Amino acid sequence: MYHGTDLSLLIALLAILVCLSAGMEKSVVADISPFRINKMNFIWAKAVSHISDKSVIKRIKNELEKFDKLYLSAKEQREKYGRSDLEEIDEKLGILLEKYGLEAALSAYNKKMKWRNEEELKKTNDVLASEKFTDPKIMKLWRAAQDAKFSESQLKALHKELKDHERRMEEYNEKVLKFNEVPHENSLDDDVAETREEMSSKLKEHFNEMESNYERLHNKVLQSEKSPFKNDKVSDLWRLAMKNENFTARELESIRHDLHHFDMQMEKLKYHEEELKAAQELHKQSGKVGVINEGLTEFEEKTERIKRKLRKFGNFLETKIGHTEL
Repeated sequence: MYHGTDLSLLIALLAILVCLSAGMEKSVVADISPFRINKMNFIWAKAVSHISDKSVIKRIKNELEKFDKLYLSAKEQREKYGRSDLEEIDEKLGILLEKYGLEAALSAYNKKMKWRNEEELKKTNDVLASEKFTDPKIMKLWRAAQDAKFSESQLKALHKELKDHERRMEEYNEKVLKFNEVPHENSLDDDVAETREEMSSKLKEHFNEMESNYERLHNKVLQSEKSPFKNDKVSDLWRLAMKNENFTARELESIRHDLHHFDMQMEKLKYHEEELKAAQELHKQSGKVGVINEGLTEFEEKTERIKRKLRKFGNFLETKIGHTEL
């Protein structure tokens, strides 16, 4: 049985242990999640588990702290003004992570978030989750709308309009089938000839209405379209592809994939050119030291190789997209 003094001492010791335990747990959590942005914490966890060099880990943490602040600032800008530089920050983060061999971490995070967003979309919006149309032209228009500046409510409304248009197309096709079942206009029966003429007139009216409505929807999407690409040349190629009615939805998706890769490579070239410019300035200030001069030459040659490679890829894409219009 404990005396009063012993019991008080025991309680005090237990309290100290609890505090120490809580402090240790908090310290561990802080090391695992030192940033306010989840993306940074995810990348940080991957970096710690894949890189053993403490000096490199320290540099990565410093870089991620800068990006943590950039993302927070960009999110505030988006909430206040409806726009931000999030895409540009994403591109720069990707370039940084490639430098440390951590590009897979960003890819893994994006896949994780894409999956999560898709799951939330399925739960909250059954209409948009389906995202399917039987007509290839309508499907192509819908894909373009998803990359445009529409809000969620506007996208829902457009989805309904496209579904209504597709329903009108189905009705038209049914009327065409019925029209073909009516005896030929050379029939001696005047009533039959009159019926065919009346049906033909209504079919033309229906068709003209559909064409007018499709043109309206098409213009609505094009006017609100924002390019999913940062480079102007890539954006121009995407707009050219979107206007080409010969491309199927699948072909257009393949082109968008190629253009996305081209866009990323163009951003990398932009980064290399900026770094080269900084190196050239350093070269001028150093008085043409041999080691720096040698490194600069290699840097210039590498930049030129990237330019030639992208020029060739750009020509290939221009031919691929413009081929059907020749």
